[in-house]
This record gives sequence, structure tokens and C-alpha cells, in this order.
Amino acid sequence: MESFDEGLRCQDVHSGLRNVDPNSPLLGSLNDTRIVGMAATVCGLIRGRDVIEDAQALMVVAAHQLDVSMLAFNEVIGLLEGAAFIEGVQRRGGKITAFTESVPYYDDLYISLGQAWRSRTPTELEQQVILVVDGLAQAPMPLESLARTLGLDEAALPQLREVAEGAGLMQTLRTIDGDIAYSPFFGFENPQVLSDLVATHGGDQLITEFAAVRATQGLAIRPDTFPLLTQAVAGGLLVAPTVKLPDGTMQAFAALPYVADRHLLTARKPVLDKALAVLACLRCAESFGGYSNLEPAGLINVIDKLLDPNRGFLNPNSAHRRQYELMRNAGLIVFAPDLIPGGRWVTPKFIDTEDNRDALRLARDMLTHGELVAQRVDDSLARAALETGKAYTAPMQTTHRIRQSVAPSPKQFEKIFEAAMGMRAL
Repeated sequence: MESFDEGLRCQDVHSGLRNVDPNSPLLGSLNDTRIVGMAATVCGLIRGRDVIEDAQALMVVAAHQLDVSMLAFNEVIGLLEGAAFIEGVQRRGGKITAFTESVPYYDDLYISLGQAWRSRTPTELEQQVILVVDGLAQAPMPLESLARTLGLDEAALPQLREVAEGAGLMQTLRTIDGDIAYSPFFGFENPQVLSDLVATHGGDQLITEFAAVRATQGLAIRPDTFPLLTQAVAGGLLVAPTVKLPDGTMQAFAALPYVADRHLLTARKPVLDKALAVLACLRCAESFGGYSNLEPAGLINVIDKLLDPNRGFLNPNSAHRRQYELMRNAGLIVFAPDLIPGGRWVTPKFIDTEDNRDALRLARDMLTHGELVAQRVDDSLARAALETGKAYTAPMQTTHRIRQSVAPSPKQFEKIFEAAMGMRAL
């Protein structure tokens, strides 16, 4: 594998391992991969920020939002410092307090992180996990030929499966001709292929439900309203970030992120993940805001105000700390002081970086399907946009958690995999 692919897949492995108990013995043999994956995830959060004045606050945000262990934070920063992605690191009493960042564009980022991973001499298991994640992200394959196709150690395959399946990085479908191994990243990185397979070979209900996602990116799904889409998310075939509603329930929002820039599906996944977070949160405000439900123009208005170079903020409100916590945790905004001297409220202010602009534009494109929304609304609606959800669950975590409560039926996807693999499903 190339260094770029190794660096990218380290981040994917960390994404999957976010579903695993941090004290699980499964993680003991994946330490180097986890550290590099955490480093890549932190880079997505800080890129374009220039100066990190409170690294301890960053540590808390990274732990809460990105599952970057606080105990591993110093090692992650040390790795980034060694790769020259950050400099001027200030330390006090063993704590990292501040630094400046110069995180490169994602192509160079993953090449350097892949090289850093190699320099840490990862275990044989780690190397094989990376091979499996990369191979299955490109296409499903028969389980019986997995080791031969990817050059794996047959004797280590049981342990490899335990780790990969436990983290949700690999799943299997039982067929008449044998088990098929596949990865959630296949659907994430190849949405057009997945959609074409459904349209060509899926059942009428599955086609109808996938058409609903194409018509409404960020579609709210539940087992009673969209049972096959819910199963597709549980099976790792569909992207669906989740927002926590006021009543404590978790609502998934499915998306098929067709984008012109293919890098957004692989090398720039952190940007797409931010866009999906915005999309899920705004759709939440549209459907679950109660009396303050927003019209589509209101959703676009939130994004446009933040992107406006002459504005870049929303007027202060007493509920902003709660309403915009998700955007703040994703590194899209900061809570600036009240615009009124002596005021106690906060002003959500856009963090103007290339990645954040790309994320907001992508979210806007997915909301509008390229159609111009000319209607404008005032701040009273814009302020309500995120109030219905404060906790966000990334797509890979959604896959894992829905899978715990939904038992996907392999028969629902038999024609999709039959088309992809040339096999007959049970």
C-alpha cells in the first residue's frame, strides 16, 4: 500500500474503534494505528486555525466530540509536532498549553501520517487490519478468498475478523455460495455505485426508499417509516449521522452524498463529516423544532449568514450556548462575547477556514440540490436552527448503534450483493 492509503485508513480504523469500549483488550494490539488515526482526526479539527491558544480546551473537545483519548492527547500532539504539522508547542507541568498549526492539504497530510505509522513499526495485526479496511472499501469480496486476495496470514484471520467485525470495520453476508465480506466504507466512498445497484437490482420498496434519500438529503429515518433504509444504515451500506433530540432519543438522518470532488469521499472525509453534521442538525430543526420548525429557506439562511464575509455571525441570544454546541464542537464556530458591552450572551461566530467554508457550501448544496433559494428570513428563525439537537453521532457510530437495535435481514440486500459479487444470496 502507498503511504497515503495507510494514513487515510488509520483514520478510518479510529473511526470504527470509536464504537469499542476503550478498555477492551481488542485495542491493545492496535495502539500505533489508533494514535495515527487520532492525529488525523485532530488535524481535521484544527486545520486552518493557525494558533491554538488553549490546548487543554482542545483536548477536552477532541475527547468529547472525536473520541481522542485524553490520555493519548500528548502523544498525538507529539506525533504532529514530529511531522512538522504543528510548532511552537508550549508545555507547563507536563501539560500542553498552546501551539501553532500548519496542517497541510489532505493529500500531503495522509502521506506524512502514513509514513509516521510505518516508522512506529505497527504490529502484523495492525498492518493486516489496514489492508482489510482498504480492500473492502473498494469492493466486497468472498470471505473464503479474503486472505488470498489481500495477502493476509490465514492463521491470523480469526483474530483479524474479531477485531474488524468488533469495530464495525468489516461485516459479512451469508450466501448460498459462501460468506461475503464488506465494509461500511464501500457505501460511504461509492454512493453512486450503491445507488445504481439498488436502482437496477433492488426491490420496489428499497428503490422507493433510496429515491426518498436522493430527493431529501438528510432524510429523517426510523424503522416504522423507512424500514429498509434503517436496515441499510445498520448494515453499513448508507451514511446516516445522528442528532440527539430534546427527549433523549437519537434520530438518524440518511444521506447519499454525491459530490463532484471525489476527494471529499476519501481524502477529505473530515470536510464531508462536518457537512453531514450541519445537514443532520439543520434537518433536525426542520422536522423536530416544534412550533419553531424551519422552512428550507430558513436552513439556507443560517449557512449564508455564516458564510457572508461581511457578517459571519448570528445575533446573540440567551439560548445560543445550547443551540450551537454541535457546530462549536465540530470546529465550525466559536462563542464570541456578546455584542452589547456587559452582555452575558454569546455570539456564534464562524471560524473562517477553507475546510469550514467547503463544509458549509457542501451542506447547502445537499439541502438545495443546486437550486437557488432566494427567499431570506430574519435572525429569529436562524437562531432556532440548531436548538433541537446538541449531541451528534458520526456516521460510523450510527451504523454500530442502529445495528444494536435493528436486525438487518440479508434477504433485503440479496440482489445488490448478487450484482456486486456475481453470487446468489440466500
